[in-house]
Amino acid sequence: MKLTEIFDEIPDFRVAGRTSYRMSNILVISLCAVLAGAEDYEDIAEYGRQKEDFLGTFLELENGIPSHDTFNRVFRFMDRELFEQCLRRWSEQIIDSLSGLQINIDGKVLRATAKRGKRTSGLCLVSAWVAEHCLSLGQVKVDVKSNEKTAIPAILEDLDLNGTLVSIDAMGTHEKFARQIRAKEGDYLLALKKNQKALYEQVSEWMLRYEDRWEKDHQTDYVGGRIEERTTFVCQDLRFIDALQSWPDCQSMIMVQYQRSFKNGKEESANKTRFYISSADFSAQQFAQATRSHWSIENQLHWYLDVVFLEDRQRVREGNGPENMATTRKMALQLLLQHKTKGTSLKKLRKRAAWNEDFLLKVLQSLQNQF
Repeated sequence: MKLTEIFDEIPDFRVAGRTSYRMSNILVISLCAVLAGAEDYEDIAEYGRQKEDFLGTFLELENGIPSHDTFNRVFRFMDRELFEQCLRRWSEQIIDSLSGLQINIDGKVLRATAKRGKRTSGLCLVSAWVAEHCLSLGQVKVDVKSNEKTAIPAILEDLDLNGTLVSIDAMGTHEKFARQIRAKEGDYLLALKKNQKALYEQVSEWMLRYEDRWEKDHQTDYVGGRIEERTTFVCQDLRFIDALQSWPDCQSMIMVQYQRSFKNGKEESANKTRFYISSADFSAQQFAQATRSHWSIENQLHWYLDVVFLEDRQRVREGNGPENMATTRKMALQLLLQHKTKGTSLKKLRKRAAWNEDFLLKVLQSLQNQF
């Protein structure tokens, strides 16, 4: 198995000739351990000790399994950007081209990394996600004492946006991001909230006042006893919206009204309305799908990381450790998603990877086949 070659491009920061374990072996053991349920360095080292015979069938372990301190040092000091590029290269191998796909961008705080008494000090990572393939395209760390806006340009710069639709929540609704997306030949779909006061007021007033004039699409979904009704309105006559004149190639205003209720007649909330602007010239049905698809980054990527991998409980805090462990979890998540079948949860797949060595080998084989 040539699995270790995937990680060989990451430079070893340790002193040459004074190491007992190959860095690529350490990373492969870590990935196997996280697939099987490990949460921290102690778990990874214990997994390695219990599975040493199995790991030795495809790794050279002449010095045995590293201690948890060795795993700790490697993840703390390993170049986080080069390690994250392994995830990005892997995603590029799975998808030949992003053209025609929707890229969802959003941030997530790793809450357990916050310092005691400073809830806002937790590590925040902005991720790019393709819902159609359940695929993470990479992540960028948000600088301390800043917010997601500082990381969005970096992740946009690293992606090939030609022919894509990039959706961002209201935090990223800024002209400079729209210009960056258009310069890379992509289209934007940006949510509007009151942080863009003048634009929000003009768009919301216009869309609500003349909603009978706009093209609309109505959809009803039944999920787990909950009924959700959504009506999407699209206006592509922007002549009377002064605040949109400086936005690059803006062609559409979108309004989505939705109502949730339950089969027992209980209403979850009153009607809610969201507004968006976009450079795409889509129909109401297409925008209905696109606006809903954006939330897959919350309902899939972030939900899986929190519920299946318990990411918000991980207390790895030192050095580059939090980001490198987050990259490892996303690698493990993408591997498991490729083997998910109807009726099988990701929690069960993690247990299967821990209990069934043949299944784990099958999962690892799918990774090396993509490089």
